[in-house]
Amino acid sequence: MREAGELYEAGRYGELYEAKYGERYEDRVWTWERAHPLRFLLVGEEWDGEQTVWARCADIQGLFAEEEPRRERLTLTGCQPEGRLRKAVDGAARGRDRLGELSLSVDDEDGDRPGHEWGLADVVVLGGLPNADDASRVDVVIEAEVRDWPGSRTEPRSDRVRIFNGWGGGWLGECRRVEGLYGPERPVARPALTLVGCEPGELLLRRLTTRREAGDPVQLFVLDRTGRVAGVEEHLFLHIREARPSVLGGALVDIRIDGGFSKPRPYGGRPAWEAWYEGAPSTPNEWAGLDTRGRTEWLRFAKSVGGEDRVGDTCHLDGRFATDIPGVQLAVGEALGGPGAHFAQCWGALRGCPCGGNRLPGPITLIWHDAHIAREALASVSADAAGELTYFESVLWLLGQSGITVEPA
Repeated sequence: MREAGELYEAGRYGELYEAKYGERYEDRVWTWERAHPLRFLLVGEEWDGEQTVWARCADIQGLFAEEEPRRERLTLTGCQPEGRLRKAVDGAARGRDRLGELSLSVDDEDGDRPGHEWGLADVVVLGGLPNADDASRVDVVIEAEVRDWPGSRTEPRSDRVRIFNGWGGGWLGECRRVEGLYGPERPVARPALTLVGCEPGELLLRRLTTRREAGDPVQLFVLDRTGRVAGVEEHLFLHIREARPSVLGGALVDIRIDGGFSKPRPYGGRPAWEAWYEGAPSTPNEWAGLDTRGRTEWLRFAKSVGGEDRVGDTCHLDGRFATDIPGVQLAVGEALGGPGAHFAQCWGALRGCPCGGNRLPGPITLIWHDAHIAREALASVSADAAGELTYFESVLWLLGQSGITVEPA
C-alpha cells in the first residue's frame, strides 16, 4: 500500500507499526482483575514488530544477586599497543593503570572458521616485556574479568587479535595471541528465575506442554504501580524447567526458568527498581542517594531525551552529585529533559565509537554548576582511546559535538 511505503521510506516506523497493529505495548496501561499487583509482562516480538503477551506476572524471584567477579591473568603476546593502551604499558612500572573495558576480535588467518569476540572488564595493566620473537613488539600482562565467551573453546592456529576500546570503541592495537584466554571452560553462573503468580498467554501455555531446549526469547516489561511500562529488559530466554500451582493461589502458576538473563541484576540496583515502581520521578536528583550500581540501574529506566525542546535555551546542570560516570550521565539528562531523563546521545562516542552520535539538538547553553566535583572525582578515569582526555573532558567534547556549549560554574 502506498501510504505504508511512504512511511517506511521516511523512516517513520512507529507510525507504520500503529497503522498495522495499533498502539505499541510500551504505550499502554496494563491491569488485571486479581488481588496481587501486576508487576511484569513477558512480551514476544516478531521481526516485523508484531507483539504478543506471553505472560502476566505478579513477581519474579532471582532477579537480584551479588556476583563475585572472576578475574584472570592474561598475556597479550606479540602486542603492538596504541593510544591509551600504549600509555598504560609505558607507565606500568609506576603503578597499575586501570583501562576499564576492552574488547578483543580474534581472526582465524587460516580461514578454518569465522572469527569471534571476547569482552574484558575492569582491565588492569601489570607490565610489559619485550617479545622473544620480535623486538618491535611487547608481551603485555593484564588482569581482567572475562565477560564474554565464544561458542568454541579451541584457539585458532594462526591469530590476529585486534584490540578495541570497549564494544564499538576506538582502535588500541593488535597482538598475535592471548595466553590464558582459551583452555578449560569457565563456569557461567546463570541463576534460575521463578515467575511468581504467572498468568500464561496462549503461546506460553503451548510451551508448557511442548518444551524446547533452546528457550524462547522474550522481553521483560517492568510496570509501575499504575500499570504503565517503566522499563523494558531485552534478551530474557524462557528455558522452562518446572511449572506448578502458584503460592499466590487462584489459577496462577509459578514457573522456574534457567538461563534467563546472562547475569543477575546487582542487589545495589534494587532501590532503583523500587523507586520507579512508584512512578517516574517528579523532582530532580532522586537518584543521588544511590551508589554506582543503583545509578546504573536507574539509567535503565530513565527516558531518552535529546534536548529538542530546549533549542536556544540556557539549561542549568546541578553538578553536586555527579561523582561517578552514571551520575554524570543522569545529571546531564535531567538538565536537558527534567527529572527521570537521560541524554539520548551515544555515550559510546567517548570510547571512539564511529557512530559519533545521531542526536544534534543544539544550539543550547548548558551552565554546569559545581563542575569541579565531576572534574576532580573522575580525574583518574578516561574513556578516550588516545588517552589524552579525562572522562570529564571527553563529556565536554561530546556535548560540544551535539551543539551544546558548556559553561562550567
